[in-house]
Amino acid sequence: MTRRRLPIGIQTLRKIREDDCYYVDKTAYARRLVDEGSHYFLSRPRRFGKSLFLDTLKELFEGTESLFEGLAVHDRWDWSLRRPVLRLSFGGGVFGESGRLHANVMAQLDEVEREVGVASDYPSAPDRFRDLLAALHRRTGQRVAVLVDEYDKPILDALDVPDVARANRDLLRGLYAVIKDADAHVGFVFLTGVSKFSKVSLFSGLNNLTDITLDPRYSTGYLTITGTEDLGGKTLYRLGYPNREVRQSLNERLLRAVTPDATRQGAREIRLYELLRANDFAGLRALFEALFAGIPHDWHRKNEIARYEGWYASVFYSHFAALGLDVAVEDGSSRGRVDMALRFNGQVYLFELEVVELAPEGGAMAQLKARGYADKYRGLGQPIHLIGVEFSREARNIVGFEVERG
Repeated sequence: MTRRRLPIGIQTLRKIREDDCYYVDKTAYARRLVDEGSHYFLSRPRRFGKSLFLDTLKELFEGTESLFEGLAVHDRWDWSLRRPVLRLSFGGGVFGESGRLHANVMAQLDEVEREVGVASDYPSAPDRFRDLLAALHRRTGQRVAVLVDEYDKPILDALDVPDVARANRDLLRGLYAVIKDADAHVGFVFLTGVSKFSKVSLFSGLNNLTDITLDPRYSTGYLTITGTEDLGGKTLYRLGYPNREVRQSLNERLLRAVTPDATRQGAREIRLYELLRANDFAGLRALFEALFAGIPHDWHRKNEIARYEGWYASVFYSHFAALGLDVAVEDGSSRGRVDMALRFNGQVYLFELEVVELAPEGGAMAQLKARGYADKYRGLGQPIHLIGVEFSREARNIVGFEVERG
């Protein structure tokens, strides 16, 4: 059996299909979107296939049937109907300087006009955009599919230059307002980005978007397979995060669910980072003691898992992971699995977390030393810190915090 190529970095359906690469068929989602509505917004982290999905929609609307043979949508699509597509992408531009965004939009509209044989004398991007939508509708008799990739990048690129960020925001707001104003000429809209600028009224003129970011029917892979293991004919899959942004965002959400005062989370993260950088282990203990002390009694009483090590470990781990640090949980070696390994600032921190009522004899530090967890990291030539943390179900807090050099 010939193995196909992985489509790493490929953002066009045509290249994936014509080069016979692996392709995860998402065309059933595309058909559902078309069947159930017309105006959508989707936020996803980088490298989640947003650009490829937009290209798939483009090829679908343009009726490129050969690319969809064997895929879910092929036998459920009217290939005789071809719809005009106007696609804008801000992924390749750099928008930190004044005027860059306007020039980029005008260049993209230039290209579309040349392809369809339309000329426009409008000097502003929104007016030219509106005219082009109307012209495409008149020419084809079909309403236009508008696809916008990385709608937010012109603002993100200019966050350090407030005047440019505001100018970019205003231009985009005017551009997106055209989509609503030209509703008679627009049949389908799909915008993607990595964030949602709800507080800057970016979509104030486009208030009919359906946000599918958290819709479970479209949730396109927040976990990925990081490894497999053969267990006597059965395969065990290990799940992980596809990138740092996802790991941070999921742990931030977890922390908001399990900590009593989410408004102070930012301050705790800053303090945790400072304590680690200074190797202030006494301060680290005090920080987590204060955190656990602030968790209401009812949370423990009503939460069955709060009786077990995993709950304490999850709260502990999530604070480190929410910082985007290099953290590994259950990091394996020939002697077993250390509960948490952290590599930071040219040093290694190995944590063993135990609930004293359930812990083996000797406690957390004894486990770290007896199983030689530090041996795996000695080849790095970096300082190693062994940290044994012990919790008590009765005290509902840390009752032991030992630190030794490994």
